[in-house]
Amino acid sequence: MKIVIDARVLGTSTGVYAENLLNHLQTLDSTNEYIVLIRKADSWRPTAENFRTILAPIPDYTFTEQIRLAWMIYTLKPDLVHFCMPQQPLLYIGKRVTTVHDLTLVRFENIDMNPFLYRLRKAIFTLMLRNVIWRSKAVLAPTEFVRSDILNFTSPSHTDKVVTTLEAGDPLAATSEPIEKLAGKQFIFFVGNAFPYKNLRRIVEAYIKLKMSRPELELVFAGKKDYFYEQLEGFAREQGAKDIHILGYISEGKKRWLFQNAQAYVVASLSEGFHIPGLEAMYEGCPVVSSNATCLPEVNGDAALYFDPTSTGELVKALTLITTDKAVREQQIARGHKRVKEFSWARMATETKAVYDKILKS
Repeated sequence: MKIVIDARVLGTSTGVYAENLLNHLQTLDSTNEYIVLIRKADSWRPTAENFRTILAPIPDYTFTEQIRLAWMIYTLKPDLVHFCMPQQPLLYIGKRVTTVHDLTLVRFENIDMNPFLYRLRKAIFTLMLRNVIWRSKAVLAPTEFVRSDILNFTSPSHTDKVVTTLEAGDPLAATSEPIEKLAGKQFIFFVGNAFPYKNLRRIVEAYIKLKMSRPELELVFAGKKDYFYEQLEGFAREQGAKDIHILGYISEGKKRWLFQNAQAYVVASLSEGFHIPGLEAMYEGCPVVSSNATCLPEVNGDAALYFDPTSTGELVKALTLITTDKAVREQQIARGHKRVKEFSWARMATETKAVYDKILKS
């Protein structure tokens, strides 16, 4: 059987999922033929003989995607197509599997353009997503929370087709790279984008209050600098916040050093589909302070101190506890080391292949 995997998402944060899926499928399946669609020639290289790549430098959410990508897939004559993201050509009507990582783009607004144009695009995306879920033979979700959210968004009648294939996290392989200006300092850390639903202003507000009693503490954000990080930087200035570092994009080695040296990793999100950095922090012995929203308790288990993401006071209490109580800190680090062992990319790939097999036999 011939399976096409649309992995154009490689090279992005969500691309970690596609990369791990592809790597593990190569060890699981030597029978089916796999054709992997990628945007850049060096984004992924197969090692198995039954895998090959085809360049598909086609932008998301464009007419080119709807027409050219559909034509490309038709010419490949696949028995099954797996789209690793919801964006896909609606003109393609063959058997498909779609991974929906979360419904954040439906639930929240991240306006960085003309508001009318943004809301128009959001409405189109929402309609497209409903259509994609309806057309797909199976929809893969990274957590039980997302699976439930998809069913509530569409219809309980899709119960059998929406399948949880739990994602995972990995130890960071890069050598730790110190950041000179933070060496020897005590700091709290977050890595990721600054979309409004990430709730980073709440972290800034809590940090300002915490710094009154812990003046030595500093706050570090890492993530690609964009409109939303510029807005956060302006907010921090308006609040008179001191010792906040917005590093921009960082290497894996610097991220590893930050996890290893942070007093805590904090995530205040109002919505997540999985959130891999929390598990990366646990691997590196960094205690996690987490919002109790959406999937985060499901992923972090007992290896995080939780707070209501709408409450600055609760976040201050959690950060105070983790940065001042040595026993609690050591307990959470130990729980983190245990928690990460409950996740496996190999298991995710095995469960995904089982979905493929079921559809191909139908």
